[in-house]
Amino acid sequence: MGADFSITTTSDGAEESAVLERQRQRLTRLLAFVLLYTVFAGAVRKWVLLGGPVSNALLLGQLLMPWLFYLAAPGRRRRYLPLLLVSGGLLVVMALNPLNHTLYHGLFGILLHMGWWLMGFHYLENRHLYCWDRLYRLVWVLLVVEMGLSIAQYNLPRMHFINRYATEGPVSIAFVGEAARVTGTFSFVSGYAAWLLFLNLWTWSVAVWKRRVWLLTALAGVGVVASLLSGGRLSLVITLILTAFAYGHLLRRVAFHRLLVVLLLGLTGSIWAFQRSPFLQQSWVNFASRIQDGFRDEEYGRRTFGVLDEVLNFKGDHALLGAGLGGTYQGARAIWGESYYMLKYGGYEEEPERIVLEGGYVLFLWRLALLWLFLRGLQIPGFARILIFIFITFFAPVVFNTYNLVFLALGLSAVDWSYRHFDPLKQRP
Repeated sequence: MGADFSITTTSDGAEESAVLERQRQRLTRLLAFVLLYTVFAGAVRKWVLLGGPVSNALLLGQLLMPWLFYLAAPGRRRRYLPLLLVSGGLLVVMALNPLNHTLYHGLFGILLHMGWWLMGFHYLENRHLYCWDRLYRLVWVLLVVEMGLSIAQYNLPRMHFINRYATEGPVSIAFVGEAARVTGTFSFVSGYAAWLLFLNLWTWSVAVWKRRVWLLTALAGVGVVASLLSGGRLSLVITLILTAFAYGHLLRRVAFHRLLVVLLLGLTGSIWAFQRSPFLQQSWVNFASRIQDGFRDEEYGRRTFGVLDEVLNFKGDHALLGAGLGGTYQGARAIWGESYYMLKYGGYEEEPERIVLEGGYVLFLWRLALLWLFLRGLQIPGFARILIFIFITFFAPVVFNTYNLVFLALGLSAVDWSYRHFDPLKQRP
């Protein structure tokens, strides 16, 4: 009987391992699809389709990507399902707000506001199925493609076909100095900025995983150059902060003298390349002009403390429950119009203000609680967790920017995965 029990146990264990492996393979293929679709759908929209119903269908597919991912991904749905149901119920009530313009606005609002939680909490419950090492080569290929295309775009005339956006005319192309702000394969600048966010999180992940100072230094250099080409001032700040987190991790894992030598070599090589490359010099001159523009236009105050002030001193009439879910979404307004209450409110741009405008302080505070719960589930340093909480709350739109949603969720999962698998000081079951 003992032998039979041993054989049965071994057989059951092998079967469970086979099921687990199939789930991991399936999820890896799904993650590859999400990455490829998010990276290249914009290229099809702006260079092949040039508008039309198929282009709009691709955009809708991007908006629905978190939902499609959650429904198609293997794994458990038990631990966080009650929380998701409560969130969904709250959003349904707000979608039915009588102040809303149409039910279609509310429907789009539910789709947009739930996306982040579907992807984030799926990872927390099924992190054992994520295998970012199997996507390592794919990310490198995407990185090479985006950087090569970005350099080409930056050196082409601003009105060149390759610099066009998906739906807007050439007069809308944003500039950095005398060059067009690069968009890579994405429909707009915001998509490329979201890609840079993923690149920086991936760099941090690789630093924890590979523990190679030269690799981190090379990826950090790529992130800095890409930020200059994009003209994204916040992108450059985030690149420097996340790179600092990565180097801070290596300080605990790598001998200090090795880290110092590689940093000095990297710094020396960067200075030499900058002095020899008119391209790098011009990219910095153009980027510096963006920095000066921000001071001249007093933009930095509006984009930092101004965002907090818009929430704390909300100027709307329905601060508790808002004026209707989805009412500020550009796509819904373009198709079904804008409500009287949104028009009365006036201009709105930043996501925290729009969340209060749509769902009031109730929705805003509920999102803060969910966000902190999600970040508490990640195995990252405490100081980094606090900064990321502030960043997502006020500066990284994950409701109305689906690129940020997808890339931030995937990037944070990659960082957490690396800490859990390759940092002996932080390994937890």
